[in-house]
Amino acid sequence: MNERERIEKVKDTLGLTARQFAAEIGVQPGTISNMMAGRNNPSLDVMKRIMERYPTLNPEWLVLGKGDMWRTEPGKEAGLFDVLPPEGKKPTVRAAAKEEPQIPAAPPKQISRIVVYYTDNTFEEFSNHQ
Repeated sequence: MNERERIEKVKDTLGLTARQFAAEIGVQPGTISNMMAGRNNPSLDVMKRIMERYPTLNPEWLVLGKGDMWRTEPGKEAGLFDVLPPEGKKPTVRAAAKEEPQIPAAPPKQISRIVVYYTDNTFEEFSNHQ
């Protein structure tokens, strides 16, 4: 089984269409489509995105075809947001990353003014001044 076939197996195991899979890993649908059709080989970027999105996926299996499709580690349970492997396979959880300082999020932007221009060269202005 080559890399393309392994990626297709991941996509199928997760029950995703090519478009859904592309959205999940953050690439254009055409990237996955061309890869599945055999026109392009998977790039390093695509492989990294798959491994980052699915931490319970065994990277050695994905890249080299060695070992099981899913990581297994006795005594570890999957986190709430981890993608679970098929029945019979036990997922693992990534080791906790070092705490990084939290940067406060900017307040959400709000619309303050909308201007509508008409074909007769008139306009209307709508303001959100409270």
